[in-house]
Amino acid sequence: TMAPHPFTTIDPNIGFCLVPAPTGSCPEDDDTRNSVIACTHGRDCFGRRLLPVMLKDVAGLVPGAYQGRGRGNKFLDDLTDADVLIHVLDSSGTADAEGNTVVAAGSEDTDAMGSNPIDDLDWIFNELIQWVFLNINAN
Repeated sequence: TMAPHPFTTIDPNIGFCLVPAPTGSCPEDDDTRNSVIACTHGRDCFGRRLLPVMLKDVAGLVPGAYQGRGRGNKFLDDLTDADVLIHVLDSSGTADAEGNTVVAAGSEDTDAMGSNPIDDLDWIFNELIQWVFLNINAN
């Protein structure tokens, strides 16, 4: 269920979807005979091969997670089986880096400022680098 506050995910939410394969990544893409593939199983309406993808929505990251802060390493460990990370940044300016509301959405209050998405991207990148570095050093 949705809640009116940030960071509501505790345990990962897992889902599956089908994504078109990139052009040129399937052997039949090299076929120059202009043949039609009779089988439509696993293909979209354009004949592109569809690849199954597992999506995992994990808990929000807070500064210092690599040191165990917040859900810390539990959150970061949820990323270990990922081939790709898609990070969604909150650019509304209504929350700080901790996820605390600093101004209500649609408010005219210009004194309260939320976090800058570019700064968020920087510290998130740093958290992931530090986590990987510490894991490599530990092993």
